[in-house]
Amino acid sequence: MNQASQTPKRSTPTWQILVTTLGTMAWRNLWRNRKRTVITLSSIAVGFALAVLFIGIGDGSHNSMIRNAIQLGEGHITVQPKNYLAAPSNHSFLHNGKQLVAAIKALDLPGKVMPRISIQTLASTANNSVGAGLLGIETESSLHHPLDPMAEKLKPTLISGAWLTPDDERGVIIGSGMARKLKAKIGSKIVLMAGKKGGDSQAYLAKVRGIFHAPMDEMNDFFIVSHLSFARQFLIGEGGDAFREPLTRIAIFLQDPHTQDDWKQKLKSLLKNDNSLVVLDWQEMMPQLIQFIALDNAGNYVFLVFILIMVVFGILNTVLMSVLERTREFGLLRALGMNRQHLLLLVLFESLFLSLLAMIAGWLLGGLTHLWFSHHGIDFSSFMEGGTSLMGTMMDPIIYTELSWDRVKQLTEIVFITTMVTGIYPAVKAAKVTPVEALRT
Repeated sequence: MNQASQTPKRSTPTWQILVTTLGTMAWRNLWRNRKRTVITLSSIAVGFALAVLFIGIGDGSHNSMIRNAIQLGEGHITVQPKNYLAAPSNHSFLHNGKQLVAAIKALDLPGKVMPRISIQTLASTANNSVGAGLLGIETESSLHHPLDPMAEKLKPTLISGAWLTPDDERGVIIGSGMARKLKAKIGSKIVLMAGKKGGDSQAYLAKVRGIFHAPMDEMNDFFIVSHLSFARQFLIGEGGDAFREPLTRIAIFLQDPHTQDDWKQKLKSLLKNDNSLVVLDWQEMMPQLIQFIALDNAGNYVFLVFILIMVVFGILNTVLMSVLERTREFGLLRALGMNRQHLLLLVLFESLFLSLLAMIAGWLLGGLTHLWFSHHGIDFSSFMEGGTSLMGTMMDPIIYTELSWDRVKQLTEIVFITTMVTGIYPAVKAAKVTPVEALRT
């Protein structure tokens, strides 16, 4: 007689039944008082959205300052003489600039490799004399030499005259503050004089072709822009070889800023045999900007602490009131056989669900807020009557909120962990309930 084989049914593990049961009970308990739960979630969502907005504005303003500092400064990476940053001087320069630029370009670096010359001079006209910084850059784009990013920034700020033409060997562009101090106008002659290492001096005649008004007062009051060939005359006077095209530094602008560290290491490997050179990133070139951003971030985190305090009291109020209202119920559960650990897990499950809902509501409102201001921005021009320059750079008048994935992860973890930790005290209080005392209430 054949007997049909029967496959024994696999029983559900005890822990799975326990988790399902406690989870279901916690979810239902959370919505017993819908109004209180909704108010708590709404307050957390509003607080979370404010935190997202303020941190987004902070990151947006910082990134704006960094981008402008890189474009108006020395790029993402700078190659320059070893001690030039600590003690800038006209006789400290890259003697073989032509070969260095060619070697760096041979790496097929994705970006711009810009030769630059910075000279400290005394600018004089018939009316006045002031200290000035002469900056020689690539003022026009060509097949072999792209336009310098600083020229891209300064061209739109011209308020009179015209930009330098390729064949204008003595033409210079000066800032509005410099023009006011020297009482110079378009066509004015300026004598630029610089001291030499041996104690002598050298001077060259320049003519004003244009006047710019940049958002940074330091540039308006101090900068004089010229072709590389004009500024190079001062380096040749210091003993440089014109054929080797000496430079003060090489500024490197990357298409992808995230590759900065990799390219910095490659450049260090390329130049490791030359102890007279140093490869610096923008953070090393502008430490004061890094310090300012760190301090400003600290201020943003102080605001976040206030948001977390509001979250803590909201969660604590909801869960603790729920626990106190159900003291008799907890006593009955204990009398029916539920142990302290299970009661503790029940209340922790309620805190877990409340935390998850708070995250969903917070990111829904905060995400929409960030999405709006990341496209439309916030105009801070009315709050910047004193100018947009700050810490050697400038901040755009319209700030768009920016949030990296690290920020998103950080905000989520902080608020989630805070809400979960807040639920521990009510859970412990519920677990301490004794059946006899609870049933007397």
